[in-house]
Order: sequence, then structure tokens, then C-alpha cells
Amino acid sequence: MYEYSWLQWLLIFYIYCFLGWCFESTVVSVQQRRFVNRGFLRGPMLPIYGFGATMLLHISLPLYAHPVQLFFWSMVAATVFEYLVGLIMETLFKVKYWDYSEHKFQFQGRICLQSSLCWGLMGLILARFIHPPVESLVIHLPFVLLVVAAVGLTALFASDVAVSVRTALDLAKVLEELDKLREQADELRAQLSETAMVGLTNLSYRVDEARGEWSEKMDDAKEQITDAVGDAKEQILQKLEQLQRSFDERAGGLKRTRKSLLRGNPTARSVRYDATLQKLKKHVGPKKHG
Repeated sequence: MYEYSWLQWLLIFYIYCFLGWCFESTVVSVQQRRFVNRGFLRGPMLPIYGFGATMLLHISLPLYAHPVQLFFWSMVAATVFEYLVGLIMETLFKVKYWDYSEHKFQFQGRICLQSSLCWGLMGLILARFIHPPVESLVIHLPFVLLVVAAVGLTALFASDVAVSVRTALDLAKVLEELDKLREQADELRAQLSETAMVGLTNLSYRVDEARGEWSEKMDDAKEQITDAVGDAKEQILQKLEQLQRSFDERAGGLKRTRKSLLRGNPTARSVRYDATLQKLKKHVGPKKHG
């Protein structure tokens, strides 16, 4: 295993955060056919790749001469890491920022066989092809530049993490508020359907009651029921319109950072608020240019 100072490890971490962002943003942008600033942070960094790469290096470098073991242990370690990170983020922020539910051989949408195999292959590629030039850059960097780069990047990274965590927590609160509005709207739609059914039942009963009598009484019964149902429907529709307006205003009032977080994670899901999250993502939509 190569020996690095803690400053060198720190710079290695940031380099792989950036390389991971380049890789993910390219793949997702191609899939979405638009530029996607991928990830949880606002800046060009994906911490899961930085942590994953440094962890894989601790595993892969000692096993450099044993490719089969290198592949296996890289796959296992990175899969466990990805699962734990996904679980923690979902617990904190109520949102899955990646989701493998549509993949074969997946578990809880947090990990899948395809991703695990990619992690194992990444361990091999990382140790043999990617890391040598990264290592050369880091170990040949003058100490003063190393300190400046590490301190500067740490300051940017820490501020980005602080803002992004606050944004994600705020987004979780917004989802909870919007989900309550959505539930109220669903209840009103159910009332609307029930009102229509009750109106038909009452109309049928009153018409049957008046059938043996004159036609004028039947017409009066129909008119009374129709008016009553119409008034109830009008009240419910007004409430529905008001709820939809509240939803649109709340969604439209999202801060730019929250919108960026949603746009940067187009496959994000939520176990508890998924219907609301998907509706919110459609409302936010891709960022328009020009």
C-alpha cells in the first residue's frame, strides 16, 4: 500500500469527487438529453465517489498483484458503503437520491447487481489505470500548493455541504406540506364522487316516490336534487381549485437551490412522499435556457 500524508489523502478525495461528478453528469445528461448537474451538492463534486475511491484504494492497492481478490473485495466493500449511504440519506432527507428499483437483482432500490459489478471493476481500473496519474500529480505537488489546494477545496466543500444539507432538509419539510395538500385534494375528489352517487340515489328514490303521482311533482323532485348536488359539487370544486392553487404557489416558490437539487437527481424517489415528489419534479421540470 502506498503511503500518503493526510493532506495528500484529502486532495485525492477531492480529485475523485470531481472525477465522479464528471462521470455521473455525463451519463445522466446523455440519458436525459440535457445537461444535468448530477448529485447532492451544488458544485462539481460527488462525495460518494470521493469516499468510495479512497475506500477502494485502501483495499485495492494492497491487493494490486491479486486481481480476483481485488475485484471481489472492492465489489463487497463499495456495495455495503453504497447501501449504508443510501439508507442514511433517505432516513435524514426522506428522499432516495438514486434508485435501482427498475434494475434486475436489486435490493430495496439502494443497491443492485449491476452497480456492484461496476464497483468491483472500478476497483481494478482505479488501481491499475486511473490512480497512477492522480498519484503522480499529488506526490509531485509542492507542499505549499498542496496546503493551499487542500484548505481552499475544504472551505468550498464544507460550505457547499452546509447549504446542500439545509436545502435537503427544507425540501423534506416542503414535501411533507405538499403531501398534506395532496391528501386533502384526494379526500375532496372522493367526496365529489360520493356526492354524485348520493345525488343519483336520492334522485332515484324521490322519482320512485313521486311516480304514482303527477309529473309536476316528479319534475320538482328532480330539480331539488339536481340543485342540491350542484351546490355541493361547486363547493368541493372551489376547495379543490384552492388546494391546487396552494400547491402550485408552494411548488413555484421553491428556492433555486431546491429546484437544482431536484433537477440534479431525476431518478430520486421517496418511500413516504413519492406521489408528491414525482408531481413536484414535473412541476419544477428541466431548467430552461435562453
